[in-house]
Parts: sequence; C-alpha cells; structure tokens
Amino acid sequence: MPDNLFFTEAKDSVLRFIAKEYPTMPENLITVIIDNFYKFCFYEEESQKIKPRLIVTNNIDTINKTIPNCFKLQLFSDEDVRMFSSRLKSLLLFCLNDWITYVEYRDNHFNYGICKVFNSIKEKALNQLIFESEPVLTNEKLSLFLLNTLSSYAVNLKGIRGSDIIINFSINDSNLLNTSNVIKRFVNASFSKLKTTKTKLSEIKILFENILKKAINNIHGAICVVVDKDFRDPKGFFDDGIWLEEPIEFSKTFLQSKSYSEAKLQNIAELFISMLNYDGITIVDNTGRIRAYNIFIKSDKSAKRSIVGGARKRAAYAIIDSGLSKVMGVFFHSQDGEVFYEEVKK
Repeated sequence: MPDNLFFTEAKDSVLRFIAKEYPTMPENLITVIIDNFYKFCFYEEESQKIKPRLIVTNNIDTINKTIPNCFKLQLFSDEDVRMFSSRLKSLLLFCLNDWITYVEYRDNHFNYGICKVFNSIKEKALNQLIFESEPVLTNEKLSLFLLNTLSSYAVNLKGIRGSDIIINFSINDSNLLNTSNVIKRFVNASFSKLKTTKTKLSEIKILFENILKKAINNIHGAICVVVDKDFRDPKGFFDDGIWLEEPIEFSKTFLQSKSYSEAKLQNIAELFISMLNYDGITIVDNTGRIRAYNIFIKSDKSAKRSIVGGARKRAAYAIIDSGLSKVMGVFFHSQDGEVFYEEVKK
C-alpha cells in the first residue's frame, strides 16, 4: 500500500489562525472552510478561472458602516452550513468585477453576500482599506479575516488581529508569493522619472497598482517591460509588434488637470489591461507612458540560462539577460500565478 500523505501542518496553521482571528467561529463553519480550502486555488466557472476573495466575519455591517462608500448586498441566509458550497458557487463569479464575497455568522444564521467600495480607481480597494481602518482594527467585538487566492497553488489568510499566513499547496516552498511588493517595485520603476508633486505621484502610483492587481486577477499572464523615457531600439530587438504613434500618458491625462473623467479613467485602465492580456510583450517607459504592445522577440534571442517554464517565461528572461541599454526591467505574470519583477542585467 502506498503512503497516504496529508498537508496536516497547513491544516493546523489554519486552525491556529482561526483560533486567534475568530475564536467564536462555529465548528461546522470551520469544517466546511477546511473542506473547501483547496478548491479556491482551482476555482473555475464556465471555463473562466477565478481567484476568489472571501471575508469571514461575525458582523459585516461594521465594515459597511465604517469604510466610506462601502456597499454590501446580502443574498442568502441559512440556519446551517449545508448550502455553503452552493452559496459560494453563486457568488464567487462576482470576484471578476472586484467584488468580495462574504460569509457572516450572526444571530445563529449563516449569511452570504458580496461587498465593495464605490470609489475611484485612483483610490484603494476594500481589501486594503479594511486593514488600514483604525475603528476596524481596534473593535474588540469584531472578528474578521480575508481569504485571498494568490495563484493556482497559494492562498493567503489575513486577519484584523495581525495574523497573516500563506498556505502553499506546491511541494516547492521557494515560490511563496509576495505580489504586493513585486507590484510596488514595478510601479516605482514605471514612474521613476515622472516629474510631478509628491501627492500626485502617490496618487498615480495607487492608480497603477490597482490596475495591475485587477489585471493579475483577470488575465492569463503578461510580460511588461519598463524602458527609459529616451529609449530607442536601433537593433530592432522589439520591432515585431505594435508601437503607438501617440503613447498613452496616464500622468498627462489624469494628473495635470484639476478634474478628470472617471469614465475615461476606467476605460483607459481597461485598455491597458487588454494590452497586457494580448499575446506578446507590453512596453511602458519610466514616466508611465504606454509605448507598445503585442511585441514578440525573435527566436534567436532566446534566454541563455536554463528556464523551467513556457515561452512567456523564456521571453522574460531573454530580456532580463539581454543587457540592452535603457531597458530597465521586466514584470512577469504567469497563468499559474507566478509574479516577479527583475531589473535587466547590464
């Protein structure tokens, strides 16, 4: 008989996490969350891969009333947890549009719904605002944690009492994700030569971070290369693709005027996400201008090192190893959730 191996250490970590963050959670809710835990990594609806976000709490109204412009919609209320999987199946599809699903145990009922903040794409999302809200973090009666799917093998649990763990279903423990820091490094590189006020620079960086987080949740993979604002391509390394005659300038469009159109902002953000989702490489410069997309590098420019992964990853490392002048770095996102930003080797 073969050995039957279980991720018991991961289960024990989740149980310790819940004991700290939600000590009064009913046993039957703990059981169904543990039983369904692995499904969050592989969740798919009508061939559309979804990275679920789930709030588990004893009082969702506290969030709704405390976080400005927060909206919650309760859709189901049950006296037991037998419908847990069915309820989530009905709700998780909304995560594609930045909603967060929630399950609340309150007054002996299990309530299910979705919530979101209705603010500008230039402002922080609900999953960030919760953990920056002093009234939320200091509310001794509130129990709440966020389950956030990072990839096809990793799930993050973060609670308002300070617990923060990643459960990794991969045997290789070297690939634990730190997506937020990767995105920040990429965004900092993308605006390193933008001349504006500190306030406006912070605002546009939040905008760009929000766009990238949405992209990571909704697209199959991407390569985005950061070049210097004065970059030219005399060797034709990136000549196979579409270069914009008029680069799209986030700073000029949204920061150099006293007012802006939220609809225009949303639509250009969606345009950038669509470019990232195209086959090939998207190119931005370090003043935040979108310069090109659908770029392919020639096969004779393949990476020199041995790369474990598909064509997209080999292309990313080919650029990193190229030593090209005024090419700053490469942001990479794979279909299974691997994310990195690396500077080009000079």
